[in-house]
Amino acid sequence: MLRRLLASLNRIPGVRGASVVDEHGRMRASLVEDQDENVFSSEIPLALRQANELSKDAGIGSIDQVWATGSDGRVGIASMAAGASLVIVCNRESALGRLRHEVGRSRPTMKELI
Repeated sequence: MLRRLLASLNRIPGVRGASVVDEHGRMRASLVEDQDENVFSSEIPLALRQANELSKDAGIGSIDQVWATGSDGRVGIASMAAGASLVIVCNRESALGRLRHEVGRSRPTMKELI
């Protein structure tokens, strides 16, 4: 079922892959076609911790999603249930608003599956 949810995210135009990693950076489920994109999974928990510290220091509450845009694409990290994180890698031209919406929409289902 978790893979089915990732597959629905993979169908969004511009998405190259979606994965779920646990709080230790271990892959729980992945539909990333290029396995080289899974290499960064161990950095996900650290990135979320740093983003949470920054948001607390700024007084804006806890982190929901973090999106980074590079010259060739984007990566999104979203906090999910039980310390797990959803990671989405997409093209630079992908619709960031839709991606953010779909991540939020998938959160209740993902919470049940994790």
